[in-house]
Amino acid sequence: MNPMLKKLVDQDFMTESQSKYLEDAIDRKESIIVSGHKGWGILPLMATLMAIAKTKYKTLQVKGFDDMKNEDIDYFLIPGISNIDFEKLIKEAMTVGNISFISIKNPDHPYSIFKLLREVFKENEDTSKVYQILECAKIDDEPKLVKITQVTLNEKGRLIKKDFEG
Repeated sequence: MNPMLKKLVDQDFMTESQSKYLEDAIDRKESIIVSGHKGWGILPLMATLMAIAKTKYKTLQVKGFDDMKNEDIDYFLIPGISNIDFEKLIKEAMTVGNISFISIKNPDHPYSIFKLLREVFKENEDTSKVYQILECAKIDDEPKLVKITQVTLNEKGRLIKKDFEG
């Protein structure tokens, strides 16, 4: 197990099986969206996943739309950026072929993941990408990774959601 993920397991933020699943998702170059509120562990989780991707792949920390033109990488790392149309930025990341991304969805950066996936499919009919949506929450006042949902699109553009049962 990756030592950075082990730390989150030791803190009882996630289970060992969730940790393995996420590490495998990065190994498969799947896109990951960390969702929740500040104080629910979303920032440490996103930073951990980005750090792991950096050790395994060629990554680019996105600062704006111009970064999306770089096609010589494996992962876009998209932190919560202020003063930008964040929803449009995520949509753009979804449309870039063969490049995955790790990002955030929180009250400061709200967007509808499923709406964007449908819009992108209408534009390019790409069904090759796999998205992992990680939902964080506070349970008994402790931040936890409470749900992981894998989302793909079928050939008709319908969302296929599968919750991780680990």
